[in-house]
Amino acid sequence: MSPLLERSRSRPDQNRPKAAIRDGLGSPDDHLNLEDHIYKKLRTMVANGELLPGERIVPDQLAAKMGVSRTPVVSALKRLSQWHVFEWRSRRGVYVRRLRPRELALIFEVREVLEGLAARRAAMTVTPEEIAQLRGLFKDIDTTESPANRHYYIRQDYVFHMALLEFADSTPLYRTMDSVNILVLAFTGGPLRPIHEVLGEHEAILAALAACDPVSAEAAARAHVHRSVEWLLQQADSSESLEKQLYCASSRGVTARK
Repeated sequence: MSPLLERSRSRPDQNRPKAAIRDGLGSPDDHLNLEDHIYKKLRTMVANGELLPGERIVPDQLAAKMGVSRTPVVSALKRLSQWHVFEWRSRRGVYVRRLRPRELALIFEVREVLEGLAARRAAMTVTPEEIAQLRGLFKDIDTTESPANRHYYIRQDYVFHMALLEFADSTPLYRTMDSVNILVLAFTGGPLRPIHEVLGEHEAILAALAACDPVSAEAAARAHVHRSVEWLLQQADSSESLEKQLYCASSRGVTARK
């Protein structure tokens, strides 16, 4: 893991959440009870793509995998269902929720604002060494689209954005973004667009950070996320248009048979 994740050790601040990126969404603190540990572990599994949208969750199997009883697992699943990460279907079980593109676009609109603020604040504190470490996350990355390359890139992209959030040094922002991130990762699995396209946008953010330019950093970060908003809305329009066509074709078929 990149040394930038150890940054909080050299810049201690008791009021800021520590750089909890090592295991996806944070290593549980020692004082947390078992249910809290499992809750955080499930969030990590969603963030890392171990649990995918639409996947059925069997609490007994999950409990056995974690080496715990069923009760705390069920409790943690119910807590996460309040964040709309999981859904309980009558007589069918628990599933990782799947959202439609237009619903996802609404989440990304919120993320656009928060990512912009994180980049603005980070530009005022980030060091040249930390910028170099951020760039190192994507050094020699293979932009060829393949499951293995995308899985690796998703992980690096997540670390990149969480590091920016850490550098922003704002507990309210961190906590708000944390709740948005779990939704983004649960429903998309990471970046939506081609790897090479997103990499170029990251470089624009890094250039603004290197120039210590908060305004440009915010603009670049917002533009980066806004392109995903536009992509999602295009997907929504296409999907809804196709659904309408299929509905009309089906209706004509029913009428013809009558």
